[in-house]
Amino acid sequence: MKRVVQRVMPDGTIMYVYPFHVSLEGLESCILCRDDEDYDAMVKIITIAARRKNVIIIIYAVISNHCHVAVLAATQEDADSFGDEIKKVYSMWFSSKYKERGKLKDVDVKALFLDNNWYTRNALAYVPRNALDNGCNVNEYEWSGYRAMFNTRKSSFGCRKVSQLSKREKRTLMHTGDDLSDVPWLLDNRGRLVPDSICDISTWSRPLIMTRRFSSKPLVDKTLQR
Repeated sequence: MKRVVQRVMPDGTIMYVYPFHVSLEGLESCILCRDDEDYDAMVKIITIAARRKNVIIIIYAVISNHCHVAVLAATQEDADSFGDEIKKVYSMWFSSKYKERGKLKDVDVKALFLDNNWYTRNALAYVPRNALDNGCNVNEYEWSGYRAMFNTRKSSFGCRKVSQLSKREKRTLMHTGDDLSDVPWLLDNRGRLVPDSICDISTWSRPLIMTRRFSSKPLVDKTLQR
């Protein structure tokens, strides 16, 4: 498995990048996502944070009290900055919606370098399996990039290009005023991001990285124990 690859980054530069496992985890009693609107906002904040901090999303999963994202980043600092950006922007969203300040102050941000093939494969299997924490089937869970990993028939039928949204639509649907005129992201007919359009799973060879059988095995994420 080739972990170090060259990629065109969100800022247009071509760089050698490395895999990292970024996580935001709070207390079990701290519910970060209380409804579908929160889950949708978190996915979009993750996506925009990746663009701002010049990292590439491989796969992600958002759960009620935590989230995990595997990314490609040029440096440890870039991966750290990406995690901090998610926390900062989602904290603003949460405070504005619920009028509860400081709720995310105890949320821990980690960005762990996946320094060998075993850790990389294990992390990519572990991330979408977090759907089980919400009592959902991995392959049916809406708030993860699992579908991007195994979807071989990608289509933009019925989808809207984020790059073509008006300024008002961008504020309403993407919660940002950033210039998104060059992004490949797609929204489905409910206004939710299509995982295929935001995840760069093409970096990895499916037979080597993950099979459906492997992704269904009980795993201990040792990357979080190092």
